[in-house]
Amino acid sequence: MTSAKSFLACALLLLCVPGAQAAPKIRWANVAATQPTGPVEKLSAKDEPLDLRGAEGDVAAWLKAFAVEPRTFEYTVQLLDEDENVRVYRLTFPSPFESPWPQNNVVPAEFFVPKAPKGKMRAAIVLDIMDGSAILARGLARGMAENGVGALYVPMAYYGSRRPKSDPHLKAFMDDPVRTLEALRQTVMDIRRAKAILASRGDVDPKHIGITGISLGGIMTSLAAGVDGGFDRVVPILAGGDLATMVFHTRETRAIRATLEARGVTKEQLAKMLAPVEPLHFASRIDPATCLMINASEDEVIPRDCTDALNRAIHSPQILWAQAGHYSSILLLPAIRQTAVRFLMGEKVSKIEF
Repeated sequence: MTSAKSFLACALLLLCVPGAQAAPKIRWANVAATQPTGPVEKLSAKDEPLDLRGAEGDVAAWLKAFAVEPRTFEYTVQLLDEDENVRVYRLTFPSPFESPWPQNNVVPAEFFVPKAPKGKMRAAIVLDIMDGSAILARGLARGMAENGVGALYVPMAYYGSRRPKSDPHLKAFMDDPVRTLEALRQTVMDIRRAKAILASRGDVDPKHIGITGISLGGIMTSLAAGVDGGFDRVVPILAGGDLATMVFHTRETRAIRATLEARGVTKEQLAKMLAPVEPLHFASRIDPATCLMINASEDEVIPRDCTDALNRAIHSPQILWAQAGHYSSILLLPAIRQTAVRFLMGEKVSKIEF
């Protein structure tokens, strides 16, 4: 392998594989620390075929890499926690993508549901930030359930308990950087299987299944929604498109960026390598009428050009601006969450309501 390819692999690892990050100080806190208390219920669902209508050229070829032969599979549900308003279940299912590491091939999702839903409920998949602690994702999911929307938090590939012991996947990806893209493909395939599970459940309205996530979770929300093309509501929060530009911009990747530049690796080279998983290439499959982007006006992590590029690629969906930076937006999270929940519930929103 050439040095250039080695450093391309480093950049991909940092961007795409949570296991490549330093272990966060808080890991799998809150609900995940609770031991399941209820009996294990075994259920089954069937994968949904990937709709390729309208896809041509490279996009059609890239989409096929996310497709799986639909099959019936089993998943389990077990009560984790409950309070006066919300029940939380561990919902475990096999990943449709088989990586070499068994623990990464089991998805330990968490299903937050209102205790007293009024008929079949709307539902949404929730994705985490790069930190991987799931604190923000669980807070978003609980807020949704408190407002009557079922929320399925899906940990991305190599997150938390899906991360192989001693990180053998990191060496494998360094040896073959193209395989790094498999982490993103697997996450999207897991999300589509999670959507199929929600659609199969008697307590969920299959016509109203959405998806949302913050930061990296928002980027993955855009990618998964574009690939799937069938989510009822899509809410990427603090997100954008053009992965290569983000790698060459954000301070979180400054060490890798310096190394890439020192080795003569350009942003264009990285963009070419990331093309099969670039959200911008699939974003036109998202209906702009069913998409709400929530972004920070002073975002120091996601460049404004990247946010604008994603907005254009989705054909100008509504976008609301929090008057904050990427990290300071956490102070506005209750308002951002409530705004996202209202949109996921099918309501019209015109501003971030405090």
